[in-house]
Formats: sequence, structure tokens, C-alpha cells
Amino acid sequence: MNRRIAPTLILPAILASLLLVSACVTTGGGKGKGKEPDMLSGLVLDPEGKPIPFAKVSLLPQSADESAQRPPDPIPDGSRGLAVTTEGGRWIVDHISDEGGLDLGLPGGFYYEVTIYKPGFHIWRDSVLFDRGTLQVDTTLYPDTIDIEDVGNLVDTSLGETNTGTGVLRQGE
Repeated sequence: MNRRIAPTLILPAILASLLLVSACVTTGGGKGKGKEPDMLSGLVLDPEGKPIPFAKVSLLPQSADESAQRPPDPIPDGSRGLAVTTEGGRWIVDHISDEGGLDLGLPGGFYYEVTIYKPGFHIWRDSVLFDRGTLQVDTTLYPDTIDIEDVGNLVDTSLGETNTGTGVLRQGE
């Protein structure tokens, strides 16, 4: 006896499965029941408190925590984590990768250099110690601007005496 399952029941079940898998991938998937996933996250704002979207975030392992009871295993040179802020200015890095693209997770017991860059703003850079769980790194980026004050005529524009040099101008040199 063949039973037919209505297509209206199959589609919601497939979508629910995909959403569950997607949630595990984007959050780093907890490492066991009730454990918080390992990640660095943050919020990037401008001086007025507005979120800065599409800023580039780079995470570079620097050195192991010397005060740790058990030193962590070394991380391959060239390893890094990357993210881009959302329209709301939020970012998450839940793993670093080596130069070949191998996912190394987010090893604890290391100082990580966090760099945030957005054209039109000063680069923000700091070193943070990460052990495990979630470490929140909120920042304010300041605009790349120069304030110029007009203080009147400080440059003498009169010609007066001029110095001239001698030389030869040749085309093509």
C-alpha cells in the first residue's frame, strides 16, 4: 500500500530543517548542550551613536596568554578571521582560517588584534585577550576630516621681488 504525503506538509518540514542548520552555521553552533559558542562580536558606531554599516573587521592572532595554566597550541602563521558589519553596525567572528582556508575555530588563550576599517573613518585597532565564550568589542569610529579655520589673509600674495632660476627645458625628459 502506497501512501502519499501532501506536498504542503513536506515543504514546511524542509524549510524548518534548513533554518535549523543555518542557525547552527551562523552562530558557530554551540559546542555541546547548554554551552555558549566561542565568538568575538561587536557594534561599530560613529560619534553621534549611529551604526556604521559595511565596515571591514579583521581578527589576527598575536600571542598566547603567558599567564595561562596550560599554554594553548600554536596557531599557523597567516591565520585570520574576517567579517563585515551589518547595516546595524554589528559584526561576529566565530572562527579563524589558516592561509589555505582551513577552519581553525576560535582558539582561546590568545591575544587577538582587532582592526576595523571603513573608508572615510580613522582605522581602529586594539588587542584583546580571548579565552572562550563571547567577547563583545564595541567601538566608535571617528571621521577622517580636517578642521580648517579661516583666520584671514595670512599669505602674502604680492609679487614684489621674485627669484628666477636658469636651466634648460627639453621635451621628452
